[in-house]
Formats: sequence, C-alpha cells, structure tokens
Amino acid sequence: MMGILKYGNEQTGLLAQRDEKLGAFIERKGFVERYVFDDFFTGLCYNIIGQQLSMKACETLWSKFIGSVGEPLGENCTDALLLKQCGLSRAKAECIAECAARYISGELDEKRLISMTDKEIIGVLTDIKGIGNWTAEMVLIFCLARPDVLSLSDYGIRKGLSLLHGIDMTDKKAMERFKALYSPYGTVASVYLWEAARDLDIKEK
Repeated sequence: MMGILKYGNEQTGLLAQRDEKLGAFIERKGFVERYVFDDFFTGLCYNIIGQQLSMKACETLWSKFIGSVGEPLGENCTDALLLKQCGLSRAKAECIAECAARYISGELDEKRLISMTDKEIIGVLTDIKGIGNWTAEMVLIFCLARPDVLSLSDYGIRKGLSLLHGIDMTDKKAMERFKALYSPYGTVASVYLWEAARDLDIKEK
C-alpha cells in the first residue's frame, strides 16, 4: 500500500548547486524517507481526509474510515451518508463519493492520469467540488510521485523557505521564483523544505 519516494544524488546534487542554503540543510539532514501510496484511489481518499487537519487528527480519522469502509476500492466509497458516519464532514464525504464515482467511470483512472501533464491533472482534480490546488498538488506528490511539484499552497513549504531564506511567508512573488530554481526536482525540494520547517523552527524556539 505504501512505498518510498525514489530519489538520490542526482536530485539532491542539483538542488544543492542551485541553492546553497538548501544544499547545506540536505547535507546535514541526509536521506529523508517519504512514503507514497502504491494505490492511487487510496491515496486520493487519504489526502481529502487530511485537508486542514493535523497529522495526528488525520491518522485518527483515517483509521476510523478504514475500519468502517475497509480498503478503498471505489465501489465501497460511493455512499456519502455512509462515509459521513465514519466521522467525515459532509463536504469530505461528498467529495470522496464523487471521486469514487469518477474513479469507477474511468475519469480518474490512474493510467489515464499518468499520460497527462501536472497542470492537466490539477485541472481534472480541481473540477471536483472539495478539491483545491493544495489537495491536487499533494495527490501529484503522494499518489503519482510526480518529480517537480513545489506547492506554494502548502504552509510547511512556505515556512521552510521562510526559515531557510528569511523570506516573508506572505511574499508570493519571492516564493514563486523557487519553482523555477528547483525544477525539475521540486518534489525532492519539497521533502527537505518540510523537514526544514520542522527542524529549523524547533531550533529557533
């Protein structure tokens, strides 16, 4: 159900060349394991459930969801009322039910999505009520293992950049330039920026 995001010296080496501060953090931190979903629909459900929740709250709700539904297969996630009984909000229950219907119809078939660009996939996902850019970008990373995703919708990414570079977290223009700087390995940069957001914040405190 879960695998480890694959990357190595090629990715971290280029990032270090492009950004000395990120490179120094990567060298101190070493290899960071990030788990990705082997099953697309399972990962999609997880990311919808995790919207605007802490990791602990997400895991608690996810356990209830799996305990009630079992392994998400599409067919067992079409009933929004049943999903709501798992503790999901109405909005999340309806979103997952809609995703399940589109997954069954083939619109959200993983093989179909793999042939699309990141931008096209984001368009398909955000067409579903309840899925915004952040969720779509997390799906790109954790369900499809796309290599070049730097989500500036994500608080942790912005915080990591802020702590590493002293940038105001609300300065979207300053943040935006890092997408090009880290390309084509934005996803690996994201992994380390999440780590920096946590580690450097602890040190500052």
